[in-house]
Amino acid sequence: MAKLTDLPAELLIRIIHHVLYPKGYGFPYHEHHFLDHTQISRSSPPKPRPHRERIVIRRPVIGQQSPRPYYGHVSWPEGLPENPLLPLSLVNPTFRQCAQELLFSNVALPSKWTAMLFLRSLTSVPPHDDPSLHARQNDDTHLQAMQAPRPSGLSRHVRSLQFSWGLECSMGQGGGSMFCDIIHSCPLLENIAISNTFLLACKEPILDALASKTLIKELVVHQNTSGEGSTFQWQAHEVLSRLFLHWNSLETVEFFKLSGWPIDSLEPAPTSIPTLNCAIRTMILNNHDLDEHALSTLLKSCGESMRKLKITGPNYRLDRAALCRVLQECTSPNLETLILVKSYHWEDPLSSNLDSDDPLTSPGLLDIVFNSPTALKNLKTLSFRGIMATGRLFERLPKSIIKLSWERCDLPAYSLLNALNSRSRDGQNFLPNLECCSVHTRDRWSIKDRTALEKAFKRRGACFHIINDYSYTLPRMMGEMEGDNFSIESADPL
Repeated sequence: MAKLTDLPAELLIRIIHHVLYPKGYGFPYHEHHFLDHTQISRSSPPKPRPHRERIVIRRPVIGQQSPRPYYGHVSWPEGLPENPLLPLSLVNPTFRQCAQELLFSNVALPSKWTAMLFLRSLTSVPPHDDPSLHARQNDDTHLQAMQAPRPSGLSRHVRSLQFSWGLECSMGQGGGSMFCDIIHSCPLLENIAISNTFLLACKEPILDALASKTLIKELVVHQNTSGEGSTFQWQAHEVLSRLFLHWNSLETVEFFKLSGWPIDSLEPAPTSIPTLNCAIRTMILNNHDLDEHALSTLLKSCGESMRKLKITGPNYRLDRAALCRVLQECTSPNLETLILVKSYHWEDPLSSNLDSDDPLTSPGLLDIVFNSPTALKNLKTLSFRGIMATGRLFERLPKSIIKLSWERCDLPAYSLLNALNSRSRDGQNFLPNLECCSVHTRDRWSIKDRTALEKAFKRRGACFHIINDYSYTLPRMMGEMEGDNFSIESADPL
């Protein structure tokens, strides 16, 4: 009979994942509102992105009691280590190999102390791992060279890092130099999430360290500064020229408050559009501060590779008309998923003329965008929040649309019903491929309209979801609520 210690490393890793990292329950997966067209037909939740895969939300079990303490002779009288992989590494060499790989493949660094210990483990070489150290014990010069920090075998396990130990970090005690040392010590690094902010003195070393990691697939920046004083601000033209041009494997980028060219700069903004060697497929711009030129350059530099684009809360530097032009002229022709959130800086009320084609005042911004004969013709998922459309939208959406969802935008039920039951000039239905429609509403649709829509979707084998958003009740509160955190930003799987 085979023993557990006889199992190969590949099988042990699968067992460890099954026991220590059970499937969580996060947001309700049956809630199609948060899913795109690739996920609505799956039987299991989408795979989390690297900076989220360590988060496991365990469903509480009713009636389950906490384990009773054991007071017998144990290796850890004060209790087992918080991370169960540590005692597992003492079973045998194979278990140690598996535990090390899991411990170091995806690492969160929430404090400078944790980061220091992690860096020490990456750069220290145990004496038993280096036979030459024993052969030359009398050579002091050689001993000093062997004791100098250099990447160890553990560093080759590192694929994902999350930095989050402070704001306005300096190069010295603030941890900026340690950030760079950790980056340099991980030769196979693929994914980075940064929640730190840094002083301006850290800018060049950090950009150089990041640019040296040519295998990067995903970059996430959760914090940014206003750029005032001595703080380092992430800016679109710099991430393009200093980072993206060096990362041929880059696929996903996410930025918070990404900024454009400084308003007070005496130099003109660069006009050239860099040609990237990478194929960026997903771009997420949360609460960005880009003007029309910066946003269009960023999107055009990605060429035709982009498949998913999410833009939330455009700032003062991008008005409705500018966003309309960018979406029509600068997005990839192969874009499949578009998520938009109305800026709370855009002033309401808009024009009462629902047929207006002026993007500055029309409540139907998306109506105008999709009226273009060439823009977004391969889009499969559209999700938006805020007053961005009217009933005209349904007949202007591309026939490729599979998943449609919206929040806090009062669209008439009869317009959607007409689009489902009517045909365009070419004899086809307006929405022939629509499989899922999800609406968060303020309960203005009648029971009759809801029932008619449910029947219409059921006839075509599609699903329809309508959820009453009780926080969306008073029109006068809309301007205030647009700035709050909400479901699309926090729960979507992008």
